[in-house]
Amino acid sequence: MEIEKQSNTGLDQIHEEKSTDGKSQAKLKYRYITKISQKKESAEEKRRQILNLLQSIYQHRVTKALILVLLVMLFGTIGFYIVIKIYSPMPDSYGFLDAFYLVVISITTVGYGDNLEILSLPQPGRTIGAIFTIVFLLAEYSSMIWASSTVVAYIVEGSLSGVLLTRRIQRRINMLQGHYILCGIGRTGAAITSEFRKTGNPIVIVEMKKEVIETLKVDFSNDELLCIEGDATEEEVLRNAGIMRAKGIICNLANDRDNLFLTLTARAMNPQLRIVSRGVEHKSKEKMIRAGADSVVYPSTIGALRMVSEMIRPTVVSFLDKMLRDVRQERVSEVTLSEKSKYAGKKLRDSGIYTDTGMLVLAISSPKKYKDDFIYNPSADEILDPGSVLVVIGDVAQINKLRKFANPESI
Repeated sequence: MEIEKQSNTGLDQIHEEKSTDGKSQAKLKYRYITKISQKKESAEEKRRQILNLLQSIYQHRVTKALILVLLVMLFGTIGFYIVIKIYSPMPDSYGFLDAFYLVVISITTVGYGDNLEILSLPQPGRTIGAIFTIVFLLAEYSSMIWASSTVVAYIVEGSLSGVLLTRRIQRRINMLQGHYILCGIGRTGAAITSEFRKTGNPIVIVEMKKEVIETLKVDFSNDELLCIEGDATEEEVLRNAGIMRAKGIICNLANDRDNLFLTLTARAMNPQLRIVSRGVEHKSKEKMIRAGADSVVYPSTIGALRMVSEMIRPTVVSFLDKMLRDVRQERVSEVTLSEKSKYAGKKLRDSGIYTDTGMLVLAISSPKKYKDDFIYNPSADEILDPGSVLVVIGDVAQINKLRKFANPESI
């Protein structure tokens, strides 16, 4: 019995090993097929990119001009070759190189001189050769003039218009004071730019890739965006974006390493700057805070919280969305009271905020009383200390009006 049990156990182990080998073979086969399909997809993608590149080159007007010149030169070479071969007393002495030579001296306007064999040909070769030469010269001159004008126009228009546009944008940036800088457009750049434009806050965009800037400009075709092409981690680029006069900067680069370096550079250049950095990995938050970031935002986490909110409190989410997208552009914003503000030191009921602007105060954060905390739905007897931050709701015009009363020295 024991021998029989041992044999059965051995058979079971063999079956298990076979089944395990079968599973591993299936996994290996699946991985092999997956790798092959990935290679095919990458090869297809590379082929598609090459075809798109060749198509864009072919459709370019400079390329078309060069093709026309080459076709006319080919036409002239073949024509001269045929005429000389048919009517020349020594046809074997001439070849395509001689015909091409005649084409080149025609293009360069050097002149045929003694090398022009057309006039020494017997009739009717002389007449036919002369007619062909006239037609060829007219065609060649026309194509050369058109091609050269096209190339010059492309260079002048592209370079000159680009230089003038860059200078105009730089002049507008140099006039800004208290603006914001967005470094890196990324996937959220269009939404960030749209919100800044809606709230009336000036923004300067810094992006390294020109094609990404052009794509963003298409989305804002009715408005000239202040965009700078360059590496946001370089001090010169940030200086051109007006970082010394800016109020805040958004570090929206592709990875935490670049955002960390950008945060460190921006804080060193402007210690008063508010810095909001995009984060990918949560372990990098502490490093960014130490480097000088005031806040670190994780888009993936915010997306997850939004999905949960849509599930358990859809009415609140719908209310906030409608408020943010209302045609009146209602916004929840914050305003800091300066010592010279007429509201400073007064009770909320006596401040006249609602009378002056029609705005509602939702919360107050006072550095003397609440530090980093807020008092929500403040009472009418709440005193507005200098340096207090008021969280208010209203449209863009009301918010701007309140900022003038709250901080008159910035006007």
